[in-house]
Amino acid sequence: MSFRKVKLLGRLPSLRAFEATVRCGNIAAAADELCVTEGAVSKHIKALEAELGAKLFTRVSRRNLPTPVGEKLFQETRGAFALLRQAEQSFSHDLSSKPFVLAAPSTSLLRVIIPNAHLIQAVIGDRPLQFVADDTHRGTVDASYSLSLRVEELPDVPNTAFKLADEEFGLVLSPLLLSPDCPNPAATLTNYNCLIPKDRPHIWESWVAESGTTLAPAANTTYFDEMYLVLQGAEAGLGPTIAPRPLVTEALKNNRLWAPFGFHKRKGTYFTIAPLETDLDPDFQRVSEVLKGMYEQD
Repeated sequence: MSFRKVKLLGRLPSLRAFEATVRCGNIAAAADELCVTEGAVSKHIKALEAELGAKLFTRVSRRNLPTPVGEKLFQETRGAFALLRQAEQSFSHDLSSKPFVLAAPSTSLLRVIIPNAHLIQAVIGDRPLQFVADDTHRGTVDASYSLSLRVEELPDVPNTAFKLADEEFGLVLSPLLLSPDCPNPAATLTNYNCLIPKDRPHIWESWVAESGTTLAPAANTTYFDEMYLVLQGAEAGLGPTIAPRPLVTEALKNNRLWAPFGFHKRKGTYFTIAPLETDLDPDFQRVSEVLKGMYEQD
């Protein structure tokens, strides 16, 4: 007689998604409760169905109704999850006075995050929101941060790293310097003044090499201490610069800058990450989702 052992203890996240779907009535409501995407809930349910070798739901109108196997699994696990929710409540603390500390590179704060701070405040409720300018690209995350935004190769740290968008960069300049109607920007953009941040002295050469764009050498180079100063100079018509796409999205939409050669995808990724040595902030996922909306490209 053959016997196949079902391993449910190794599927706790999938069981949680399943239990929430039964209790809430559909995948969308379960995703809202768990603060994850509908796709993530569906993936967990499919993994659980593969483990059990049976369908767990049928779709009726807009509801996900459990099959007989699904109902049996729900009845046998609902008590355990009810106890876990009770324990969660007993250990929960009032977060209303604890600030959510968001650390990010200074230019990202100035150009992207702070102008949209109201969107973050909306998801953390009455919690105070604090910003920290942190241009660290690697290494551990300060334990005092709730979330740190970085751009580099996405680390393999499950549950504490959240991808926002791929890194892209391109040449941008003011329409005051060169009209967007120009038919051949590469040929027209001669004898220009190149703007470069001091902490990224080779960004221009990197863009030329990676994008394959051919330009005549710059007549002059002006260095700035910070990237946000470079972008202000570019908007003022002082010269072209190479900029990460999210930092100039609004300027492009409002015609303060234009990108004649488009944007080139790099190896890096914009992502949020939490300190490893502390408990994950309850608002980490929600704030990360908001930031994803700011950094995603159309």
